[in-house]
Amino acid sequence: MLVDAAVRDVDELRELGLPVWARYIRARGPDKNVVGELDQPVEVGGVTIRPRDVVVLDADGAVVVERERVDDVLDAARQRAEAEREKRAKLEAGALSYDLDGLRERVEGASV
Repeated sequence: MLVDAAVRDVDELRELGLPVWARYIRARGPDKNVVGELDQPVEVGGVTIRPRDVVVLDADGAVVVERERVDDVLDAARQRAEAEREKRAKLEAGALSYDLDGLRERVEGASV
């Protein structure tokens, strides 16, 4: 759940296993007299999120992928994940990121 406002009862939310990203935490409860809307664009943290956009949240933060770009972004993410798996295998085999990332050649002018 992404909330551009305050949440409360954080310990209970954690116990439930409900992942929540919120701007603030405070003790005062919400106003239950205001009726919200569904399937409407919202602005969170200065970014507009429209219905069918994809919001990806993890420990590093949040990103909004516009619905028109979802397939392209997903493909790019899969390619990056595969490249990172390959690099990790090379690092585990003893290669240096200094060489894998082409820094030796750029810094020292030597080829690997």
